Amino acid sequence: MRTTILAAGLLTALGGAALADCPTPQGLAPCKACHALEPGKPSRVTGPNLVGVVGQPAMHSADFKGYSPAIKAAKDKGLVWTDENLMAYIADPKGFLDGIAGEPLKNAMTFQIKEETKRKAAVDGLKTIATCQ
Repeated sequence: MRTTILAAGLLTALGGAALADCPTPQGLAPCKACHALEPGKPSRVTGPNLVGVVGQPAMHSADFKGYSPAIKAAKDKGLVWTDENLMAYIADPKGFLDGIAGEPLKNAMTFQIKEETKRKAAVDGLKTIATCQ
């Protein structure tokens, strides 16, 4: 019985260490201002938690209540956050979502990363934090 408890405690400690050993990738530094980037953390008022977003449909984070009309329209049109879609969105969120919706709609995210290498680093960072779960 004691061995089982000790083993369970060790696994819990190691699991916590694994999360602690997964720092926020450099490419996601600008995202931290509005988004949670850690597994299990609730979304922020300013943006959804981005852990696991790659490959998910728009509005992936069920606890985020502030999705804009533009994101809601994109979800209705079937938007999935592929690498390509994330690259285009991060470059010009409003333009990207207006193109999907077919009309200009209110979008909450105004931050843009114009430089392609920085956008690629952000998408790669999203993939990295997904492995920390």
